Amino acid sequence: MKITRRTVLRGAGVCIALPFLEAMEPRRARAQAAPTSRFIAFFAPNGTDPGSWHPKGEGALTADLLTPCLKDMNGFAAEREWPAGQSIVEDVTLVNGVNHQKVCTAIHAPAMALCAYYDGGEPSVPTKATLDQHIAERIGGVTAFRNLNFSATRDTGITQGYVSFRDGEQPDDVWRDPAKAFDSLFSSVAKPSAEMDRIRQRRQSVLDWTREDAKRLNLRLGAADKARVEQHLDAVFEVEKQIRATATTCTVPTRPVPSQNMHVTFKQMIDLAVIAMTCDLTRVITLQYSNSWNLDFRDYALPDGVADWSDHFISHKLGDRDRATDLDGLPNEEAMRIANARVINTSRFKIRRFAYLLNALKAAKTPTGNLLDESMVLYTSENGDGDSHGRQNMPIILAGHAGGFKTGRRVLANGAPTGGLHCSILNYFGIETAKHGDPEGGPIAGL
Repeated sequence: MKITRRTVLRGAGVCIALPFLEAMEPRRARAQAAPTSRFIAFFAPNGTDPGSWHPKGEGALTADLLTPCLKDMNGFAAEREWPAGQSIVEDVTLVNGVNHQKVCTAIHAPAMALCAYYDGGEPSVPTKATLDQHIAERIGGVTAFRNLNFSATRDTGITQGYVSFRDGEQPDDVWRDPAKAFDSLFSSVAKPSAEMDRIRQRRQSVLDWTREDAKRLNLRLGAADKARVEQHLDAVFEVEKQIRATATTCTVPTRPVPSQNMHVTFKQMIDLAVIAMTCDLTRVITLQYSNSWNLDFRDYALPDGVADWSDHFISHKLGDRDRATDLDGLPNEEAMRIANARVINTSRFKIRRFAYLLNALKAAKTPTGNLLDESMVLYTSENGDGDSHGRQNMPIILAGHAGGFKTGRRVLANGAPTGGLHCSILNYFGIETAKHGDPEGGPIAGL
């Protein structure tokens, strides 16, 4: 039985087309809409101790393979304003051997952390768009905010206070005050307009009409076409659930109380970022914990005298001008033991904050699972070795399952440039890229 063009147009509705049926004339196939995907970059300063960070080899990642710096990936207790964290071992992939040395010429340049293109010489400022901007160009246009940047540092220097850049050395706007960010992001969500309610009702009525029309059509079809229409109705029901979800899953948080404490501010920013994604206000976010100088741990009972020194001083261990000088009078062996332990403790502290983000994303439910299922989250720094400023082996962690990304493993980059890492990530967002960056790199094998 043939179906007229008028019937096809009626069945198409306003926003949902009927599936291809044998009873229709042949037509060009339409590409299916890509599933929701999101990207978050998490920047923590001053690198780490590579020898205590990177697990050896490649393959599966299990709790028994976690190095001293990463042991809290298996769970940790509450710590001041930060709640206890569940294990994230199965949610991450550790990447060993990414070479950032030829991209960035400065020893401390957070601005270059998300860039894969040579900076041209100091000052180290991206000459090309950073990774988050490439991804936002692809997936950011469907939300109210193309991308969002949060930074807990008050430093507004171009090399220290920004990690997101557009082409031409242009830093992207940054939120440094969580309260002001809240006012901008959630004022319209907290009090939805009558027009938004009308739009929701209109969408729902279109879906109801399309569903009923498809049921009537089903009575006139053969067995194969009936099966296709049934599959199509299932898709309609999924859209209905998503529309209902926009009205129920977006719970506006309490307005943050401004704080002079960097850690309190950064936790507020993480919380706002997760809610912004839950409400689908944006799908691309950068989170900068600090610049290279001002991260400290005075409010935390970290062992080995960590609280007395900034993260930058601790990262340099012994012999450097910017070292923690309280170790100078100790025998060298004892001083080095304490210096190494301090870097492990500060690295663990940063990982606990990263784990807090991942656990918050897992707890945020979406129509298809949770935010971490739909996201790729990148942990990075401006240096690999905080003591030597070496950038040949960066502390790179990838989490989440956007684009089908697989976690719970270790991958060897074998000295691939940052462009290779970014090339692999871009491909998961449907940005088919054979080579990326300067120095140029293709996708990392196994990633």
